[in-house]
Amino acid sequence: MIDGRNRTTGVAFWKAAAALIAMVLIAGATSRARAQSATQDEVLKLQTQFQDAVVAGNVDAIAPMMADDAIFIHGNGVMQGKAEFLAAIKNGQLPLSAYELKEPRVILFDGGAIVSGLEDLAFKPRPGSAAPPLVIHMRGSAVWVRGAAGWHLLLDQDTTLAGPPAAHPPSAAPSR
Repeated sequence: MIDGRNRTTGVAFWKAAAALIAMVLIAGATSRARAQSATQDEVLKLQTQFQDAVVAGNVDAIAPMMADDAIFIHGNGVMQGKAEFLAAIKNGQLPLSAYELKEPRVILFDGGAIVSGLEDLAFKPRPGSAAPPLVIHMRGSAVWVRGAAGWHLLLDQDTTLAGPPAAHPPSAAPSR
């Protein structure tokens, strides 16, 4: 025969067990969210380092950040591999004075990440010219892959925009 005291103890035990399980699940989800946020921050930092190295014309910093089979598709449709891209930087064919990423968005996938956003690229005027830098507005995406040797840029694709992008209105909550 089960008395009331044993039943109360049993209910209390199961309530405590359920609370403990809930705390473990919440802690795990929180830990995964922090890890994902840290990875997004890490990839965004790499993207910024890559852009800064391109502006500086520092091929020694750029080369190890890129996968050997990296592909660049520029806003004018020209496609380059890693060697061609590095040569263009070294030869001054991409004379950038600024490379700014705006409204970045990082999407993680198994083994990599995509960084996408609006870009303003400022090209230095020709030597001796009094013209201001030519600024091109683009929408760009970069695919970064993570392997045993760390993160590497695999694909960079840019699309030239006709003019400066319009300001985005604040996102409205979806209607239900």
